[in-house]
Amino acid sequence: MVNNMGALIEKIQKMQQELKNMTIEISEGGGALKIVINGHQEVQAVKIEPSLLHPDQAGALESLVVKTVNKAIVESKTIIKSEVSKMTGGMNFPNIPGMF
Repeated sequence: MVNNMGALIEKIQKMQQELKNMTIEISEGGGALKIVINGHQEVQAVKIEPSLLHPDQAGALESLVVKTVNKAIVESKTIIKSEVSKMTGGMNFPNIPGMF
């Protein structure tokens, strides 16, 4: 394993760059709200249906944004863990900086 550590580090660095370019789109409220994030859990876009922009809908919109962003982050982390598992042959590396 130690002999392959350099190659593993290179793969991880490559994957980190690929994750920055990867996008995940999650929608809620029947598509009324869409959030796009990258593999680093950075929000790239927010799309809101105009009907949610009325003042009487503010609370519902706020709740929907929180729910959707959290769902997108969970999906992103699931994809990352799957990719790391494939790359490491199932070994668990939970403390890789910038990965989770």
